[in-house]
Amino acid sequence: MRERICTFGPEQSLVGVITEPDPAKALPGAPAVVLSNVGLNHHVGPYRLWVELARQLAGRGVTTLRFDLSGLGDSRPRREGGSDEFQRAREETRAALDYLEQKKGQKRFALIGLCSGVDSAHAVTVADERVVAAAFIDGYTYRTLGYHLRFHLRYLSPRRWTRYLRKRKLPAQLREAGEADEVYTREYPERSRLTEDYKHLMERGVSLCFVFSGGMGLSFNHERQFYEMLSPLKLEGRVTYAFYPRADHLFSVPEDRAELLRKLTAWAVGSVPPRALAG
Repeated sequence: MRERICTFGPEQSLVGVITEPDPAKALPGAPAVVLSNVGLNHHVGPYRLWVELARQLAGRGVTTLRFDLSGLGDSRPRREGGSDEFQRAREETRAALDYLEQKKGQKRFALIGLCSGVDSAHAVTVADERVVAAAFIDGYTYRTLGYHLRFHLRYLSPRRWTRYLRKRKLPAQLREAGEADEVYTREYPERSRLTEDYKHLMERGVSLCFVFSGGMGLSFNHERQFYEMLSPLKLEGRVTYAFYPRADHLFSVPEDRAELLRKLTAWAVGSVPPRALAG
């Protein structure tokens, strides 16, 4: 495995780390994996998730670029204005693909996004045919009838009532601290628009991976919900999918993170066309 720092983009202001396998062990036809920021986390990822993933992938023969978007981590803010945060993220993700194509000869790419990182990863995957694989972790969710039934039936749990009654005995300040509202929200595409996007990607042959954690409990609460919310596509058996109900949103527990890394590594290696492996 080899790792080195790189700079790219119109102003050479974007900073990333390329992790490459030993040339003798490079996997023929494997897409280069591109990772960017998760919220305000820089290119190491939450709890070093992207570092661990890049090194595991290198061990399987796959190249990875993890980089900081402008104004985050090691990347300087862009000097010119005029574009919003989402547009900049799309432009800079495509700049990462351009860099790998020009400097490393890569023609095929896999994008992985977590939470807000899904927004640009999804948009670039739809628009850029060089992207042949994409993984979306805690991405877009839509509440279904099943979600609402499960959400309200939880109030029948004796354990939940026991916790509630204990909580009412706490001082008011502590109760309010535990009842804080959401501090971050995202705008999701219309479900019909997203359904069309996924249909288009599958017709294009893009390898898709979807992962959800228990940290999405306010909008996603059961393994079947993924298939329910996108039922017109009949996705079961056509995409890679995992639900980790015990994991938090950032996979902070080492065992949960290890399971996620195994899933993503297997998916990325499995995205190599059989003809490339045969050759």
